[in-house]
Amino acid sequence: MKKISIVSFVIAVLSLVMSLSLYFQYRNEDKRAAVAGVIRCVDENGWYAIDDKGHKPINIGKIEVKNGLIMVYYTFKASAIHTFIVTPDETFARAGYFVGSSVGFNKAAITVSKIVKGEVVAVDASTIKSKLGNFWIYGLFSIDKKD
Repeated sequence: MKKISIVSFVIAVLSLVMSLSLYFQYRNEDKRAAVAGVIRCVDENGWYAIDDKGHKPINIGKIEVKNGLIMVYYTFKASAIHTFIVTPDETFARAGYFVGSSVGFNKAAITVSKIVKGEVVAVDASTIKSKLGNFWIYGLFSIDKKD
């Protein structure tokens, strides 16, 4: 299990580096928008984007759980999706969480899973609470800006 966590963390870091290089490549384009941030659920108040002196979300609107999925709504509507990456931090990676997403033009649905007795099992995101565990998200989109 420790090897899986380390491999997951390395893959997550490489994905983030690749995404950031894409972001910096396209940041001067006036028809690009990014969604990025760190999301967490501490208590029954639900998932939220961390916004403090060390974390600043970009273009994350509302976050809610629907049918066990974390729904992240953007503050814009995209015309094309270039990339969307979601990854657990080291706390959630050590706990065995896997994440993936289904991405749309105005929102992403994040699915959380774990391996239980050798089987991949979906986890209802409303049951996950942690003061330290986070999911990191990053997406790059094209948008149609009106003149």
